Amino acid sequence: MLNFRLLGNIILIALLALLQGLIFNRITFEQAATPYIYVLFILLYSVKNNRYLFLLLSFLLGWGVDLLSDTGGIHAFASLTTAYLCLPVIRMIHSSRTFEKDEFRYAEFSVGQWFVYTLILVLCHHFLLFFFESFSFSNMKDVLLRTLYCAAFTLIFVYFYLIVFRKRERQ
Repeated sequence: MLNFRLLGNIILIALLALLQGLIFNRITFEQAATPYIYVLFILLYSVKNNRYLFLLLSFLLGWGVDLLSDTGGIHAFASLTTAYLCLPVIRMIHSSRTFEKDEFRYAEFSVGQWFVYTLILVLCHHFLLFFFESFSFSNMKDVLLRTLYCAAFTLIFVYFYLIVFRKRERQ
């Protein structure tokens, strides 16, 4: 039986993939930066939930964006790798000596920890995405520049979402 949380995640994945593929892929700044808003799902997924389900959902999200963007699997790879790195990055940033996954909440993160967490994961996602898109070490300067530009643009959207929508949940 499909539970409501899983159904909600599947609907959210479909919505984010559609938004990315149909709207946000067409938004560019100076022909160099595109926001990748679907990364929000990976950044905000609860680490308390099933890790294997999270990896599967992240793969499906990237695959959906790949289908709509005709990119051949690079979004799926970048999403899956970023989802895999979430828990190690949280452990690295979390300030306590003992990290208990079942007791962790994102609300425990300070603003600085949130910034570092999102910056690391967004940079990792975008670097993998653009490196495998060019698939060449000779274009490394272009890959790094696109990574930085798109990461900055994506982080603006991520923080806008966090400011507007996450504050409402805390009240």
